[in-house]
Amino acid sequence: MQLIAGIALLGNGTVGRAVAQRLREHAELIERRTGVRCELRGIATRRSGDALALLDDPHVDVVIEAVGGTGAAAEYVEHALDRGRHVITANKDLIATQGPRLIALAATRGVSLRYEAAVCSAVPVVRTIADALAGDTIHSVAGVMNGTTTAILSAMENGADYAAALLDAQEHGYAEADPAADIEGFDAAHKLALLLQRAFEAAIISPRIRKTGIAGVTREHVVQAEASGYRIRLVAAAHRSRSGIAAEAAPLLVPLMHPFAQTSGVENVVRIDAADAGTLWLHGQGAGGAASASPILGDLVTLLRDRADRRARSHAPAPRLEPVIDVSPLFFGLERHRELPYSIWNERIITDDCYSTR
Repeated sequence: MQLIAGIALLGNGTVGRAVAQRLREHAELIERRTGVRCELRGIATRRSGDALALLDDPHVDVVIEAVGGTGAAAEYVEHALDRGRHVITANKDLIATQGPRLIALAATRGVSLRYEAAVCSAVPVVRTIADALAGDTIHSVAGVMNGTTTAILSAMENGADYAAALLDAQEHGYAEADPAADIEGFDAAHKLALLLQRAFEAAIISPRIRKTGIAGVTREHVVQAEASGYRIRLVAAAHRSRSGIAAEAAPLLVPLMHPFAQTSGVENVVRIDAADAGTLWLHGQGAGGAASASPILGDLVTLLRDRADRRARSHAPAPRLEPVIDVSPLFFGLERHRELPYSIWNERIITDDCYSTR
């Protein structure tokens, strides 16, 4: 008997349109790889007012949320999970701030909440942590995870001042009309919190992570850094030790040959340090509709492959996140570069001690 999965798509922006297009283009490929035929039951947006009705459609099995934000999207995701629908989302803001609660709700309803696209888009960081390293102990995670700030800093390295670099990023679609979330470090902190929920199995939310943005970076800072053998990058990093968890997102001076410094445009790079696997590096495109659609469809294929084994899944133990009261700042006490004029970055030169095992 042919297995059929009803799909509800929430959101019709850049990511939503890319997902809808690929659901149509790759329908046969998905069916061949999963044995399940997908039926797109409908597309709803915040403005259409019919999202909840679509989620209540008894023929909907999987909900793909591409609305974004923590307002209506939170209501939709919670409603879908409560109705027993699997949810796939690219919404880093939502998972970073409400992930522990939503993960617990999904577990009580016996469904999955998947969000590979919420961190670094096409770079499979969540899957690597959750699946490939599931039997290992992760000590630290660090990376350049915000393509907007990297695009701005790259433009400044090529001669633009901060204002011109920001405008260029907005014109190319790398930065929003209101770029505060990116340039003030909130986006990087969201992504870090989301990864730490998986890597450290801890109920960490992004407001607990100290963050510093790049708004204070000038063309002079960039020039002086490069003259001294560094580039400035917004680095999000966390380390776990016996004394607790330290995490932070801030601009750091990175040696020119370091993989973090080699990023440009919207490229992302992440380093993971694990007890047995050692150091792993992941690198790729961290923004864009196509780059986000790829991991969303990857999550969908995984869900559909597991559909025949729902009974086993419903009896699997629920994930347990340890409560975390304090998250310490991470970037302090680093090597000081005395040749550079004083600024916040003088004492924030990246070293292996920032993110590797100790």
